[in-house]
Amino acid sequence: MQAPDQSPSRAKRLAIAAAACCALAAPLVTQFEGRVTRTYPDVVYGWKVPTACDGHTGPELRAGQTFTNAECEAMLHQDLTKEFDGLAECMPLDASTNELAAYLSLAHNIGAGAVCRSSIPRKVKAGQHAAACATISEFRFVGGRDCALPEFARVCGGIIRRRAAERSLCEGLLTASSANSTLTR
Repeated sequence: MQAPDQSPSRAKRLAIAAAACCALAAPLVTQFEGRVTRTYPDVVYGWKVPTACDGHTGPELRAGQTFTNAECEAMLHQDLTKEFDGLAECMPLDASTNELAAYLSLAHNIGAGAVCRSSIPRKVKAGQHAAACATISEFRFVGGRDCALPEFARVCGGIIRRRAAERSLCEGLLTASSANSTLTR
């Protein structure tokens, strides 16, 4: 088995791609996660998974903590960079920045491992970019609930809106300049 290319040019390309994707994904993530400058219980797992800021989770969190906006920004950047690194393990980086940013937002919500185990990387590798983008819409379940069903709209309908925004970003219908204005309306 051949080792992955770890040349300086690949490392530089990865760093540039990560920065661009993080910048494009961050407003989308913040819009749908919501910026909460204190710890709060996860929607599905409660206090078993303390959460803060823009959906950050981790063993360092405990009930009652508060954070500044600057701390939340730093956590989001760290989370997105880590998630991008996870996606880089399974995803060809020749996909468009919009596509990678959409998959990054999805990974922030469901985990990079879940995105990597999905059919998305296979479709991207096969050049089936439209099909890969469409697959984003399939991730509509939260805690075993199908958020597309009317009876769960109040509980998890935001997932449907988030997936629609991620898919629009992936398909190039939502751009960096339009993302902020569209998401803040």
